[in-house]
Amino acid sequence: MMRYFNLLLMALLVLVVVIGSFGAGIAFHADFLRPAQTVAQATTVSFNDVAELDQPSSPSTPLALSEFTAFWEAWSFLEDKFYGDVPSDSERMYGAIRGMVNSYGDQHTAFIDPARAAIMSENIRGTFEGIGATVRLDELDRLVIVEALPERPAFQAGLRAKDVVLKVDGLPVDGLSLYEAVSLIRGPAGSTVVLMVAREGKPEPFEVPVVRAKIEIKIVESKILEDAPEIGYVRLTQFSNGAARKVARAIKTLLDSGATAIIFDLRGNPGGLLSEAVEVSSLFVTDGTIVVEKLKDGQEKRFNATNHPHVATEIPLVLLVNGGSASASEIVAGAMQDLKRATLVGEQTFGKGSVQLPHNLSDGSELRVTIAEWLTPALRQINGQGIAPDIAIEMTAEEVEQELDPQLDAAVEHLQITQKLPLSQSAK
Repeated sequence: MMRYFNLLLMALLVLVVVIGSFGAGIAFHADFLRPAQTVAQATTVSFNDVAELDQPSSPSTPLALSEFTAFWEAWSFLEDKFYGDVPSDSERMYGAIRGMVNSYGDQHTAFIDPARAAIMSENIRGTFEGIGATVRLDELDRLVIVEALPERPAFQAGLRAKDVVLKVDGLPVDGLSLYEAVSLIRGPAGSTVVLMVAREGKPEPFEVPVVRAKIEIKIVESKILEDAPEIGYVRLTQFSNGAARKVARAIKTLLDSGATAIIFDLRGNPGGLLSEAVEVSSLFVTDGTIVVEKLKDGQEKRFNATNHPHVATEIPLVLLVNGGSASASEIVAGAMQDLKRATLVGEQTFGKGSVQLPHNLSDGSELRVTIAEWLTPALRQINGQGIAPDIAIEMTAEEVEQELDPQLDAAVEHLQITQKLPLSQSAK
């Protein structure tokens, strides 16, 4: 009887992983942010393409059974001999799937159990509640803070870039996918999450309580710089639907106000819609390739500048980037750099150039699978590399606390010197 149960459960496991993922035959081509996930806000899903997938052939039952012999031997031995509470069948099944997914060695190819998948789904629908930080898995699979956003709970609680998160509310994050770790940190506004972190220079790990908040993020901010009235400043915080239209409107307003140069700030922008990245880039160039998508079979698909209103194709342009600039932000930065349209100022970008396809499994769990990568117009790799700025300027946590911005200052000075604009007081 037990053997029959095992065979049945194994068959269900194979069906869930192999068939359940593709059963609908239709899938959304999506970019799930970052290497970096913004714990502060929703996971931005790129519903820019709808791809029709061929139905895969499932393995024959005899082959599947023979290949899984060792698995069921281990299952049975553990169940018979383990001294202690035996995990439920579903917990063991999820552990098996998670182990299989982890064997691919890609932090963005991940399994998310039903409870955590539900949390991520709520975030996609617009529940922006969290701590206001971006995170990634490093080469040792440690959960690392990429950026604690200024004036957000994480920064105010004392978290800083490069902090390594060891536990969340006492639960170790070792072995969890990036998405699962993020789902532990997110939660209702007003609730407290306790992160145990290790920090370089500190002899022992320490706990940091953070009160979660609803993070209100203005998509586009713009102004004429007070000390440099010839320069307009535009900040884009995410590539959500309509981002290009909002950026275009802001630039037109700045030009009407007398701006003769633009600083476009993509720092801390975790990405978003591929279509918006192409449209935003098209504001600054009339033609040319914006990004190249390389598929598993080696095919390359080029996304070129669109007919979107070209509002700033001639005006001097500087892009601000940092370690929190990821995904769609890196597409724009790489395109502007390769097309020699803008000077990049700041820090190396995050390095998220892969494309994920989400698969909803029958029990509410989810697989997210890397299916392609993005390259710059010159075919430079973004994933794992990032985009290096033309002018490298670091910004410390102390400078953020003191409301200093040496990167913006450097961008202003660069424009004033190269464009022979009047020097501001800080640049003299």
